[in-house]
Amino acid sequence: MPKTIGVNKKLNSSYKPQMTPNTPGKLKYGRTFLIGLAFMTSSIVWAYYNFMMPILLKDFFIDIEVGHFLDLYVGIIMVLDNIIAVLMIPYFGAISDRTKSKLGKRTPFIMIGCISAVFSFSLVGLISDSRGIGPFVGLVSVIIWFNFSMAFYRSASISILPDLTDPEVRSTGNAIINTLGAISMVIGLAIPIITGQFYDTQILFQRDLSRALGFYLVSIITAIALGIFLLTVKETPTGEKFLKIGKHSIAIDPITLEYLGEQEINIEKKEKSYESLKIIFKESEKSTLFMLITIFTSFLSQNALETYYSLYATSFLGLQEGEASSIIIIAPIVMIITAIPAGKIAEKFGRKNTIFIGLIGLNICSVIMLNLKGLIIIRILMGFMGIFYGFVIINSIVIIWQMAPKGKIGAYTGVYYLFSQLSATLSPLIAGIVFSLYKLLTGCEEGAQYVMLFPYIILWEIIAILFLNNVKRGESKKFTTKQIAKIRSEHEL
Repeated sequence: MPKTIGVNKKLNSSYKPQMTPNTPGKLKYGRTFLIGLAFMTSSIVWAYYNFMMPILLKDFFIDIEVGHFLDLYVGIIMVLDNIIAVLMIPYFGAISDRTKSKLGKRTPFIMIGCISAVFSFSLVGLISDSRGIGPFVGLVSVIIWFNFSMAFYRSASISILPDLTDPEVRSTGNAIINTLGAISMVIGLAIPIITGQFYDTQILFQRDLSRALGFYLVSIITAIALGIFLLTVKETPTGEKFLKIGKHSIAIDPITLEYLGEQEINIEKKEKSYESLKIIFKESEKSTLFMLITIFTSFLSQNALETYYSLYATSFLGLQEGEASSIIIIAPIVMIITAIPAGKIAEKFGRKNTIFIGLIGLNICSVIMLNLKGLIIIRILMGFMGIFYGFVIINSIVIIWQMAPKGKIGAYTGVYYLFSQLSATLSPLIAGIVFSLYKLLTGCEEGAQYVMLFPYIILWEIIAILFLNNVKRGESKKFTTKQIAKIRSEHEL
């Protein structure tokens, strides 16, 4: 069992908690909301990015006349913007576990990464109405910069919740975080509706203000959310400087918020080259691995919907960008309403059971959506998909947290995002191949190939259900006062 090192009276007096402690078994809703602003910054950006970027890329490819397999090329670019995330998120999650900073373990990553993301996202808006090879190369370069920035702080923005939350109430806490994520999606998807009023409006060097203005507005909102987070969430200091990476994992008591010291195990050696993932693969009991595969396959379906829905709605259903956004925005709105109940349901009936209901529900909705063009029914189904998606996303990462060994929450959060980002990397490419081959083999008109979107989604949801059935661990534990005291003495997060 790992022990702490370097903890003495002088050190304890220098590393006092900056916020009031938690009450065992109870959740501080206001604090959790403020913690969730870190996650909110990325959610707003991704909502607008995933909706607008496929349309923007398709316009670029049409302009430079790439010929056949247009959807495949769009998918390739959407793959490129995730490669950095797949490679870097686990690494940054692991090193944030051992970060020594006067601002705490996670805050320096959140601050640096979010500020960099705001600048790069604004540049995407600047390039958005340009055309030609030169601007296209510039666009791809900025996308890579933007995704590196997001990867830098993504794991830290999630890991800060379990750092500062009693394990017993983390499902509800994560529900609040995902409620903020859903609010962010609503904001991000509402922006095309608002900026659509400026379609073809010229101002200064922007030939079409509508799309560029969306990128600017998202950047401003993200910067405001970051500012509020930095002013209100004060992590327990783990070092004296702004940012220094130590050799050992640093423990913070999730109830008292006290600094518990560095862990005896050398995390630098153990976590190099995705050691946490290797440990998971070597476990005799495969629940963690099966849960990660469930996450990967279920996200393959959801990432396809996020990536290609805008093209499905505009090219297959024949909607304008603003109208298309007004349909998909229903899902996160409903998720806002039902996210906290989803956490409560998981705490009462089990996380695995709740995820299972979510996957079954998503599958049923997807079957009904096959070749469906009635907008009223589509809107209703989008609402139900918001509920069921919340069941899955809210409880998936909480199961991974529960399975994480002591001092490894950040590393396991990174592994979670490795699998989720890997699906985000592969799904646009795989779906793009499916659409392009369907169009090539059938000779259908442009836009008709997106009829294959929901069969693709259904396939991966079924596979996710099969793997979930093999998950045997990850449920929450009820702790007595005596057990909580023992956990504190053992420095367990």
